Amino acid sequence: MRKEQLLKETQRYRILENAGLSMVQGANFISVDIQPAYQDYFGFEPWDFGNYINEVFDTLHNMTFLYNGEDMGFPSEEEYRWWLVEDCGIQEENVAASYFFDKGYAFFRYCMDEGIDDDDLVQFIQYMAANNINDSREIDAEMWQDFMQYSGADQSDVRELMENADDMIHIPEVMDFLKNYGGKIVLTGGGINECLKEVEIALMALRKPYNVLTQYTY
Repeated sequence: MRKEQLLKETQRYRILENAGLSMVQGANFISVDIQPAYQDYFGFEPWDFGNYINEVFDTLHNMTFLYNGEDMGFPSEEEYRWWLVEDCGIQEENVAASYFFDKGYAFFRYCMDEGIDDDDLVQFIQYMAANNINDSREIDAEMWQDFMQYSGADQSDVRELMENADDMIHIPEVMDFLKNYGGKIVLTGGGINECLKEVEIALMALRKPYNVLTQYTY
């Protein structure tokens, strides 16, 4: 797949203002890492976020909270649920009706942090997924040649990916989780150039258009 085709198929949108009911109605609404460990970085009050969720909840297709959990030393899902109720004010029945997924961390971050172009990274992830490659260390010289044919990448592109992806890129379980999401997808949360961006790249690799509600990003 050439980059031009990828860019055509992978449409990204950003909501740059507060989103009313019509903008999220019928959406798969996904909160990324709006959790107590990152509260100091929020540019909004947790209670404001909770009030917003309560306001729009009945109009959503579903509500999902992606988070970093116990494996990384953070609170358990049960503790996280209570924080959403007690500190954010989300109605208990709304929390109970939401989906929760411990998404993991840093599956694409090293390439992201080294400034690899988003579309190049997306093509690489798509190639890995299409060839059932879960770990970039599994890619041999013949596969890199195949990737160049698949993507239209040149040797300098491949060299940059090899230098930054070895032992550092894997296909996360959250991609299997997100495969089931169709229709309107709205993301919010953070960090906007970190975990939120990883979820964006996962959606791009899955060719799923999405919106970002910037009112509650950080």
